[in-house]
Amino acid sequence: MMLKAAYLAGAFALLAGCDTAQQAVDDAARVTAKATVEKVLTAHLPETVPAKLVTPYSSCIIDNASANELFKLSRASITGVEPSTIGLVTDIIQRRATTTCIAKASTGLLAS
Repeated sequence: MMLKAAYLAGAFALLAGCDTAQQAVDDAARVTAKATVEKVLTAHLPETVPAKLVTPYSSCIIDNASANELFKLSRASITGVEPSTIGLVTDIIQRRATTTCIAKASTGLLAS
């Protein structure tokens, strides 16, 4: 019985390690995806997004992107921004949750 408990404890420890590793991968993907989004906003959509709102926009876009979309945006940080990348960012911006997030995050920034 003690041996089973030891194996079970070891299995939980391994699973916890996997969660930590997965979280590190997710965090890295979010960082590179955000860099891509900021590049799209500043280089390809500068007339759409004021410079002082790039950070709140990019944070809201990342927060409202799916895992698959984050992967695509992260990959674009290596392969380069393509028209499909710009389209993806534009699609995410237009979602209700994203526009609500942007409105809350940018309140007061335009006046300053």
